[in-house]
Amino acid sequence: MGNFDLITNKRYNFNIGKYISEGIDLFKKDIGGFVLATFLAVIMSIIPFCGILAMGNFYKICKKADEGRPVQAGDIFDFTDFWVYFKFFVLLLVVVFVLMIPVQITLIPLFAAAQYGDDPSDIGTALFAGGLGIWFCLFILLMFAFSVSFYFVQPLISIYRIQSVRQAYSLSWKIAKKNFWMILIFMILAGIISEIGIFACGIGIFLTAPLGLCIKYMSFKDVLETQNQKVGL
Repeated sequence: MGNFDLITNKRYNFNIGKYISEGIDLFKKDIGGFVLATFLAVIMSIIPFCGILAMGNFYKICKKADEGRPVQAGDIFDFTDFWVYFKFFVLLLVVVFVLMIPVQITLIPLFAAAQYGDDPSDIGTALFAGGLGIWFCLFILLMFAFSVSFYFVQPLISIYRIQSVRQAYSLSWKIAKKNFWMILIFMILAGIISEIGIFACGIGIFLTAPLGLCIKYMSFKDVLETQNQKVGL
């Protein structure tokens, strides 16, 4: 486990173009292995709570490939970090549930209008009175904020062996907030790259999804390892 107190206390560069380029190079090292690992990750995701674990294992595979070791797609089924990711999954559920409470409350006037109102315009009035649009926009903004705060949690757990979800999240937020907007933009771009394969009859996602994860892995490596070491010099 590295000493990440260094990178949490100083600013660092977050080079989106570099991560995309290096991620593509990493993907090219073993395209077949990454594609197979993605297919196995989809299968593993059928098991409750295990989708997030499979993604963490994928980053372990990325590290192996980056170090010149052969990709072992079967590593997707590594359950070493199961309980850590189970707790992380529960944390994510709690966060989403809490954020959804205001949205659910704003629906109360809508249900009342649907139950007792005779005029269709009552529904629109109820939506306006409940402030659904405002709360929904706020929910989206908060989800973006939490997504950025969670950005480094998985590599900290899977690659750098931090076994406390609280510690991993605390470190992730301290690091991510220093480049909040760049990380948010990068997450959106990586997400688009990952999902673009859907347009190729859906099958193409088995190429673009692992590519997107390889790109994200290179950002983890640069910030948590390369730049952290430079800060410590």
